[in-house]
Amino acid sequence: MISLKQKQLPSFGSRSLSFASVRVRTHAALAAAAVCLAAAATAHAQFPLIGLETVSSGDVAGPVGLTNAGDGSDRLFVTDQRGVIQIIANGSVLATPFLDIESKLVPERAGFDERGLLGLAFHPNFGQSGITGEDKFYVYYSAPRPGGDPNDPVNPVDHQSVIAEYSVTGLGSNVADPNSERVLLTFDEPQFNHDAGQLAFGSDGLLYIATGDGGGGGDNEPGHTGGDGTNPSGGLGNAQDRTNLLGNILRVDVDGSNGQGGEYGIPAGNPFVGEGGGVREEIFAYGLRNPWRFSFDDGPGGTGRMFIADVGQGDIEEINVLDPSTVQAGEGVNFGWRAREGTFDFDDTTPIDPGLTLTEPVAQYIHPNSDPNAFPGLTQIGLSVTGGFVYRGSQFPELVGKYIFADWSNSFGTPNGTLLGLEEVAPGQWELSVLDVVGGNPIGLYITAFGEDEDGELYVVARSNLGPSTLDPNTNGPGGQIFRLVVVPEPATLGMMIAGGVWALSHRRRHRATL
Repeated sequence: MISLKQKQLPSFGSRSLSFASVRVRTHAALAAAAVCLAAAATAHAQFPLIGLETVSSGDVAGPVGLTNAGDGSDRLFVTDQRGVIQIIANGSVLATPFLDIESKLVPERAGFDERGLLGLAFHPNFGQSGITGEDKFYVYYSAPRPGGDPNDPVNPVDHQSVIAEYSVTGLGSNVADPNSERVLLTFDEPQFNHDAGQLAFGSDGLLYIATGDGGGGGDNEPGHTGGDGTNPSGGLGNAQDRTNLLGNILRVDVDGSNGQGGEYGIPAGNPFVGEGGGVREEIFAYGLRNPWRFSFDDGPGGTGRMFIADVGQGDIEEINVLDPSTVQAGEGVNFGWRAREGTFDFDDTTPIDPGLTLTEPVAQYIHPNSDPNAFPGLTQIGLSVTGGFVYRGSQFPELVGKYIFADWSNSFGTPNGTLLGLEEVAPGQWELSVLDVVGGNPIGLYITAFGEDEDGELYVVARSNLGPSTLDPNTNGPGGQIFRLVVVPEPATLGMMIAGGVWALSHRRRHRATL
């Protein structure tokens, strides 16, 4: 059950965090301010006022991810879409990249591109001397496919997705060895878009991988199961075809060797192990269009659930929640694409497996140009969902247990992303909120990702440029922006303080009069 709460969005200045100063000249003005600010408190419900503190501006051209190594170093690793990983240490971006694999990437398309370096995850044992994985990390990138023809009318191959392992030059080093690559897994992509690319290790020590449906539109173009140049209805689509790796959440053991090619393992608990018929045993969940960022609620007090943001086709953006511990052998989880977009039919003739109940999203919204009458109960927000994290940090208790995410932009050509929040207000009941943000929301940037530091504090990854390596139109420099997400004291809090001051002052005067 989903509800949406939209609040009046205040504006307090620039995108960088700033606090308005209040100067009270008379007791009457003080009291008036207290009344006004106290009244404003009723406009804010479960989510507090959010601020964005600038961590990095113009240091990275096309950031699409941020993570930590979990090694106690407190470093932040920023993934640039065009093949570079940068380190932020002690508040500054280091001059030397952690890794540069731009030469391995498929050439960039002009204007807009969804390919590139898309994912980064560190081995759970990273930084722990003397044990397996102490120096290992993993990346997901888009590479040229030798012999692939993107114009093949039946089986086009635009590029291949690569999941690879790298090593650092030494424990604690800020530089990785570019020659240490070990390719775990590759698979072909028919079009340039819908690559997904998120990587993350679960609490089970296994690597989870998000893949898109292969691109194009409708999951029924050439290169999509049952599709062709006429975009027919009734096709299975890649996301429903479990004999390929597209449109899924995959789960593999990076330290194993029983997978195809012998460079990774198939966990025995994966739902389709032993099914046969060409079904890929790496699949953990399927029926996704373009899962642009997922995360685990695995911080202190976390539920362990997986939050998956799936980008919609023409109307609906959705958030799915999955408890990995409930995935059963032989069953798996089907999120419904291409039969459904959100909870609505997309192609009800898609031949989905009748033995599986489709798992519906816990939250959804529609695009700015979508017809609200066609999707009752859904609110127009933006064009493309960007997944985030459940907050499990310690600095902002007001956010604990709440999922912070975003919409990329409400316009394709103009950067204008919206920060969003999702809260489970009762078991199975979720409330979606457009957040109050200092400076206004939308924030005037494309929101591409979120990140988390070792303490569970959250970061917003954004950029002003549409293309991965295009320049900011205003500064003619790199347009990447990294912000730390903070809670700003609510105006109501200030109002209560002011009101308290008025009461204390008047009470003191009355008390003195009786002496």
